[in-house]
Amino acid sequence: MELNKKQAEVMECVALENPIITVLSGAKRAGKTFILILIFLAKIAERKNENVEYIIGGATQASIRRNVLNDMERILGKELKIAKDGSVRIFGNKVYILDGSKSDSWKKARGFTAYGCLLNEGTSLNDMFVKECISRCSGENARIYIDTNPENPTHFVKKDYINKSGEKLDNGQLNIKAFHFTLFDNDKLDPLYVESIVKSTPPGMYTDRDIYGKWVSAQGVIYSMWSDDNIIKKDKIKSYNFSRYFCGVDWGFKHYGVINLFGKTDTGEVVLIKEYAETGKHIDHWLDIAKDIKEKYGDIYFYADSARPEYVEAFQVAGLKCINAKKSVLQGISYMANLIHNKKFLIVDEDTSLIKEEVYNYVWKENVDEPVKVMDDSLDSARYGVLTDAYYNGEYIELDTDTDNEDRRRR
Repeated sequence: MELNKKQAEVMECVALENPIITVLSGAKRAGKTFILILIFLAKIAERKNENVEYIIGGATQASIRRNVLNDMERILGKELKIAKDGSVRIFGNKVYILDGSKSDSWKKARGFTAYGCLLNEGTSLNDMFVKECISRCSGENARIYIDTNPENPTHFVKKDYINKSGEKLDNGQLNIKAFHFTLFDNDKLDPLYVESIVKSTPPGMYTDRDIYGKWVSAQGVIYSMWSDDNIIKKDKIKSYNFSRYFCGVDWGFKHYGVINLFGKTDTGEVVLIKEYAETGKHIDHWLDIAKDIKEKYGDIYFYADSARPEYVEAFQVAGLKCINAKKSVLQGISYMANLIHNKKFLIVDEDTSLIKEEVYNYVWKENVDEPVKVMDDSLDSARYGVLTDAYYNGEYIELDTDTDNEDRRRR
């Protein structure tokens, strides 16, 4: 199995210096997780058939399956079934699969001694969960491996681990070693793919993080790549061949409630056809709008904010296909930003006045990867609809940090 140069560098460091904590951070698709999977499997194999315990941590069970276990199965050539106690058997040892994105997730790691730990997507995990997993690794020669994409430079993964790279214990043992990856480190990728990704990624923070793996702050206007090219004349709608329609829903009363109607074209554009945005309206009003949309566009999906479950239920009772939206903020914003940058997110020039106002006032909080909760109602509705539709139609598969209550039904 041929490794790229950066992966080989990591493997050599682990073999020769054997750091207690190894952290790989940087660009997506750079090969971080795969090399740590190989190293972690080798660590488990050191105690073959000793029936000792290890940890694999990730945001959700689904993300661990997708990001870690599937590759492990391909490497090992066997299926890894999760038992009732949440573990899988690898080389005669128990490996516990723990989801760690919530504030109380750390409790799942209590009560046993681990001989190693692999933490996938460290920035999606709760601080206490990470620290608890590390503290569990008290078995002889236990080691901790963490992979992650970059976020804000004030994130605990950066401050508590990456910034301490090179730290040694009193006996000279290397305690923490961090490696930085860029997209270009993965020389096994098709050059055309790399070129396409570079050109299609929005400039600024998105390129800095996703391409060059930099820990940079989110600053200023979130959709700074927005331009008049994202607005089309209403009569152009007739020229598109829509493969499906769907709606995003953000409930509101004092602030705007919004139902945004979208069409997805057979060439990949997402078009905001009509925006229904009003204040001071109760559920009956929104039901009337939704029923009218259903009558005109068919039995389409309404991807709604889960904050008002009684409203979601009212839509369902009325015979509407309404399910809880995917609400992962950063992933939704990133997905929307890429569509906007590549002129794949379009809005008609009529009946969309609120979103056109919000897009220029939607800004990051200072030193936090969160938007300021002002002027965001139509944009939230759009994010809910666009991200969730893409997820359920297999067009977005990297959704692994949702912690909201969601309906996971497939079509």
